[in-house]
Amino acid sequence: MGTRYEDQPVEQWAGPESLDPTPVWKQYVLVAALLFAGLVVVVAVSLLALAPQLATPPALVAGDRLVLAAADLPADGASGRLVDYPWLGDGRAFYLVRAGGDVLALRATWAPRPGDPECRVAPLTVRERAEFGTRDCEAFRPAEQATFDLLGNPANAPATRGLDRYLVSMSGDRIIVNLSRVIMAAERTSGPVPTGIPTPRAP
Repeated sequence: MGTRYEDQPVEQWAGPESLDPTPVWKQYVLVAALLFAGLVVVVAVSLLALAPQLATPPALVAGDRLVLAAADLPADGASGRLVDYPWLGDGRAFYLVRAGGDVLALRATWAPRPGDPECRVAPLTVRERAEFGTRDCEAFRPAEQATFDLLGNPANAPATRGLDRYLVSMSGDRIIVNLSRVIMAAERTSGPVPTGIPTPRAP
């Protein structure tokens, strides 16, 4: 059998329909559908980004973001303001704090270690260098309560780690607290800190 197409059997020849291109109107419909889907995605992302600017504070918008008015922010160095709306849900209350120009959202609960039962945190009535202390904590009862400074750092020995906090951003006259982003406080250890690599001894 030869290698030229004339030598091939007729039943193996491609029919004339194989030369017809895809109808132009189908290509237009496909391109239009893709453009429409892309436009829907862009609009949805834009609305999610603008939600904190469109909402009236206080409001919980998409993305688990709490929108507060800038007027809710306490004065620099003043006691933290408790934010605990009933619709926030359990365990998501926090203290809004401004210290040295930094705006923080310190969680109103604390645990000695991540995963341990949490204790409630409350402002201290007598303040020296500590601003917050634990209370009503059944799982953590040392000789004295754990205390924390205005930035949420441990202020006494019973506190081995600071207060966790939420991610906060400022946008004009609004404070946006991202309740889905928790910044975990590091746990302090009392072990020795290595200062370098020991030199091996000669045999």
